[in-house]
Amino acid sequence: MTANLPGAALLLDGRADDELTLALAHEALVDGLSADGWAVDDWRLRDEKIAWCTGCFKCWTTTPGLCAHRDGGRKVAERWVPSDLVVFLTPVTFGSYSSELKKAVDHMIPILLPFLRKRAGETRHQQRYEHRHDLLVVGTVPAGQADGPEAQTFRRQVERNTYNMQPPRWAVGVLEQGTNDAEVRAAVNALLAEVGVHAARDAVGAGRSEVVA
Repeated sequence: MTANLPGAALLLDGRADDELTLALAHEALVDGLSADGWAVDDWRLRDEKIAWCTGCFKCWTTTPGLCAHRDGGRKVAERWVPSDLVVFLTPVTFGSYSSELKKAVDHMIPILLPFLRKRAGETRHQQRYEHRHDLLVVGTVPAGQADGPEAQTFRRQVERNTYNMQPPRWAVGVLEQGTNDAEVRAAVNALLAEVGVHAARDAVGAGRSEVVA
C-alpha cells in the first residue's frame, strides 16, 4: 500500500465522556499520526457549541459553503477542507455516531454542492472542492458486540457516507469496550496503515497483529 506523505489530520473526537477504550484509541491515534510527522488538529467536539443542522439549506442557497448558524458548526467545513485525513472517533450509538459527532458530520453539507449526478448507479452530490481527504473511523461497542447488529449497521453507515464524501481511501474499525491498551494500539495502527500512515504501517509490520477491529 502506498504511504501517505505526512500532512494535516483532522480528528473529530465525538466522545461524550472519558470511557477507557475510547481514551486509549484517542491516544493511539494521536501517537500514531504524530510519530509519522502529521499535524493533528485534535478537536474535542463536546467542548464546542454546535447547533443541530436544521435542513434550511442556506449553506447552498444563501451563503454557499457557509452554515447559517453562527457557532462552532461553521468551523467544521473550515477545518475539514484543508485536511488530508479526517478521523472520526465515537461510541457506536444505535448503530451510528454519537450525538456530538453527528452534529459535526451534518455540518459537512456545505462542502458539497446542491447539484446531483449519477455515480455507480446512484444519485450523489457533487463536491464543492477538488481536494479529497482519506477517512478513518473508529467506534466502540460493549464487550462481545464487535460483530453484532449495531456494529454491522455502523460499518455500513460509514461505507454509505463515503459515497458522498468520496475519500480516496477509507477504513472503519470497531473496538470492544474493555480491550487492553496493547490490543487497542495494534488495532488503531492497522487501521492507520489502511489509509497509508507510514509509521503505523511499520508498527504493524514489526509484529503487532492482534487486531480486534
